[in-house]
Amino acid sequence: MERKFSIELKSAVGTCDSDIFKKMVEKGDVTSTSIQDVIGEVVKIDGYALCHIETDKKTFDMGYFATDKGIISTGSKVFYDSVVDYYEDVKVFKIVEIKTSNGTTYKVTPILSEETI
Repeated sequence: MERKFSIELKSAVGTCDSDIFKKMVEKGDVTSTSIQDVIGEVVKIDGYALCHIETDKKTFDMGYFATDKGIISTGSKVFYDSVVDYYEDVKVFKIVEIKTSNGTTYKVTPILSEETI
């Protein structure tokens, strides 16, 4: 039985808006670290992308974030929106976990001075 899998690049900024990242998406070849594995870390984000993914079991959006520690992925809309909100102003962020009425999610907190890392 053939497994259904498709990925569509919805938007890309910075280093994710490159031919190589687009090729990785086309081939379904984006290898990333889950956001849960980098909670509390400080990272420099050089680019980000939003992809729409369909499998035979589910359909969802996934954010990919190119950092100095590799590509990080999360389906958290709060995380994606927090990166978009601050990306033009700062590039260094702390990754944090927050509790919401719907459970746990993730976001970034801007680091105002790179000298603090």
